[in-house]
Amino acid sequence: MTAPGPSPTGSEDGPGWTDLARNAPGIGLSYEAARRRQAEGLGADRSWRVGRDGEAAVGELLAELTTPTRWERLRRRPPGWHVLHSVEFVDEHGRTRGDVDHVLIGPPGAVTINTKHHRAAQLTLDGDELLRGRHREPYVPKARREAQRVAEHLRPALRAAGHPELAERLTSRPLLAIVGARLVVRQWPAGVTVVMSEKLLHALRSIPAALDPGEVGAVYEIARRSTTWRRPTRSRVRVTSAISVQLVPAAVVRVVVGHGPVTGSPRPARTRAAR
Repeated sequence: MTAPGPSPTGSEDGPGWTDLARNAPGIGLSYEAARRRQAEGLGADRSWRVGRDGEAAVGELLAELTTPTRWERLRRRPPGWHVLHSVEFVDEHGRTRGDVDHVLIGPPGAVTINTKHHRAAQLTLDGDELLRGRHREPYVPKARREAQRVAEHLRPALRAAGHPELAERLTSRPLLAIVGARLVVRQWPAGVTVVMSEKLLHALRSIPAALDPGEVGAVYEIARRSTTWRRPTRSRVRVTSAISVQLVPAAVVRVVVGHGPVTGSPRPARTRAAR
């Protein structure tokens, strides 16, 4: 997928920062796959390549959401959504301390997407616990932590840029996108949306809007700067009970066999999702 064009200021980079909008989906995993193959030989890169392919597939879906419509192009209006891929958190020493597969900025605010690609596997979701066979995967808590970290970086950066009111209203919503697997749902997790990739766009479009186009653009211009994701100093972060995650609850976005997300209250009985 091609990266978005230059910012409205006419520059893709600024003093001391690079434009993350140029990151291709899965670029971090591509580098790691190449490193593993070179260091450990053929086959050592397989899991990394599978992960990269999953992120690339989700990236293609998100391109449909973030590409300007014909109506927007005719009126020279920016797209309603923007996406950044492979956003890395960097500490004060310049070392990478985790990343987010996809960060979406749009009418609901920020949406973090953790992509998991399991070819022909069956996953069982029971609240925060997600099983692949008998193996527990920490995907749900990790998605929740990623959304919190995104909020902890975006909010002080928005305040520093002169948008304190927008910083207070900004929400960060975690979403877990499953690629290639079959999902069995026993219980939905609190505060994390879990969805099959083929229903991803429907789920995103179902989230109520909270920002106007100007506010979306302001958040995106901050989010695309690499310096936004450097570790903030303690004085810049105000920790409150609402700092991190405000999500579409499971009662609003559900995954159901063959139908994707629909409205309604989740059932306690087992529900199967489409492949």
